[in-house]
Amino acid sequence: MQIKQKLEYPFWKTPHFFCISLLISIKLLKTGILTILIENKIFNRKIEFILKIFNFFFENKNEKEIGIKLLQCLINLGPGYIKFGQALSTRPDLVGNTICESLKNLQDNVKPISTSSARNIILNENENFLKENLTSFNENPIASASVAQVHTGILKTGKKVAIKILKPNIQENLFKDFIFFYWLAKCFEFFLPSLQRLKLSKNVEVLSEVSLNELDLTLEASAADELAENFKNHPSYKVPKIYWEFTTKKMLVLEFIDGIRIDDLISLNYNNHDIKKITEVGTEVFFLQVFRDGFFHGDMHPGNILIDRNGALVPIDFGIMGRLNNKDRQFLALLLTHLLNKNYKKVVEIHFEANMLGSEISHDHLSQAIRAISTPILNKPIGEVSLAKLLGQILGLSKKFNIEVQPQFTLLQKTMLMAEGVTRQINPNINMWDLSRPLIDKWINDTHDPFKILDEWFHKNKLILLKIPEIINKIDHILTKK
Repeated sequence: MQIKQKLEYPFWKTPHFFCISLLISIKLLKTGILTILIENKIFNRKIEFILKIFNFFFENKNEKEIGIKLLQCLINLGPGYIKFGQALSTRPDLVGNTICESLKNLQDNVKPISTSSARNIILNENENFLKENLTSFNENPIASASVAQVHTGILKTGKKVAIKILKPNIQENLFKDFIFFYWLAKCFEFFLPSLQRLKLSKNVEVLSEVSLNELDLTLEASAADELAENFKNHPSYKVPKIYWEFTTKKMLVLEFIDGIRIDDLISLNYNNHDIKKITEVGTEVFFLQVFRDGFFHGDMHPGNILIDRNGALVPIDFGIMGRLNNKDRQFLALLLTHLLNKNYKKVVEIHFEANMLGSEISHDHLSQAIRAISTPILNKPIGEVSLAKLLGQILGLSKKFNIEVQPQFTLLQKTMLMAEGVTRQINPNINMWDLSRPLIDKWINDTHDPFKILDEWFHKNKLILLKIPEIINKIDHILTKK
């Protein structure tokens, strides 16, 4: 079934959704989070004034209390909102360090399902696994998030494994949230036609489709397998082994990694890990995933990245993965390069060449607007520069300059925000984009090398080229008969 069909809702549900939106708004306001967002100057003056009116009755200056209330609110609202909170937990620039610390509990510390339910799920998926393949099974989960929870066990071979199981009714609960988000996006597009170019509903479709991978653990296993193949020769990035013989749609069995969370600086320093090297490897891996492979980890919150005893980075969740075709990668590489070089006219040019601008748009005016929003960000201290935030602000110009927003970059922007957030948490004096700049420049040069382009063309059309002699012989045979 198409993802759009899954998100469609009957018209008669509109009053129901409207009531839900009001209730959710009140619940979020009561946490006091709006106070933090207003103080951090997230919105323009006009919107900020309106929000201050709404926030008058709910203002709260205690960040720790706000964090606890927001955490509980998102958990109660459902798995879709938990995912939103996971992304927010990597953004201290938006909500502050205290609230981020509270929201980190959403990454792997959500209330688990009961032991009996977990056992029943495993038995239903593989009746003999617990009895015949394991010598021990830890009934207490080591992690529990919005969609799944993880237990550990010891195989009869002596290998320790992580056993990930989907929570009951998770597809129904998750899509209940996504359908509401879809309705909300459609409402914005209907009542505010100027927002249609942001393709909000299309973005919900993209994120919903990506999340489907989380609801079939064989797809997650396949994603891990592909990522492992891409990095099989990388010494500092290790993907856990998948035990395919035990893996099903609702149960994933993989190698257990005894590691330290990437944001646990106390433990990393205690175990003499090189924080600078970890940052450099993380940046290189992000670049290779996005630009070299066009296949990237789309849920890079700190709970999903461990450091093993050898200092290697180990991803442990592959439910959300993103893809970019070569055309998208080239556009992104040029965009980041021109932004870092502060060449704003080139930024406008590549948008035009990608058919993202209307012919009536003044390139000079758009270039000036991009300079106005870029300069304050790019002139910050190196550890505070956020290209992901800058990209978001450039997308914000879409209303004024009729920029066609590309939905395929939605997940990537979220991933960039998470990657920047993680980097800033563990090493605030290093900017990941400064580290990746020479890699991006080299990639651009390589992809525009005419000999390499010719070689790739020959490789893609090898089968057709091999048939040319056969075609010539057939033509010659026909001509000879005549």
